[in-house]
Amino acid sequence: MMKNILLLCLLAHVSLVLSVDLTHKDCGSTAEVTRAFSDDCADAVCKLKKGNTYHINIAFKPASDVKALKASLAGVIAGIPIPFPLPVSDGCQACGNTCPIKAGKEVTFTEALKVEPSYPALKLTSRWKLQHVSRKRDTGGQVLCVEIPVVIVS
Repeated sequence: MMKNILLLCLLAHVSLVLSVDLTHKDCGSTAEVTRAFSDDCADAVCKLKKGNTYHINIAFKPASDVKALKASLAGVIAGIPIPFPLPVSDGCQACGNTCPIKAGKEVTFTEALKVEPSYPALKLTSRWKLQHVSRKRDTGGQVLCVEIPVVIVS
């Protein structure tokens, strides 16, 4: 029994060590952003090697109940946001199919970012957003907006 507890504690510690907290800045979230992290990055400012895929995770607690979410990503270069396609634009699916989400419940938004070989090598800011989706219009109020600096390398 004691061996099982020790093994469980060791595994929990290893999983925490493997995740790197990423440098990030809030850009207008109504949710409380608790953490931005990745298992695929070695540093707080992630170096994205062309041709690879990186998983970006953002843990947050919404300020109000959420029924549906739309996810988006833009690369901000010289102050100009350039939309990047996401494999999963359904924000609820990217949060582990957790919708509806109750206000104050922590969930983690996870997206896979494919860095195409054709992307230029440069420093930029990745701007991740989750917006309420309502039946009356495509998107409603902003739930999450987080900017994470990254560097694309060859």
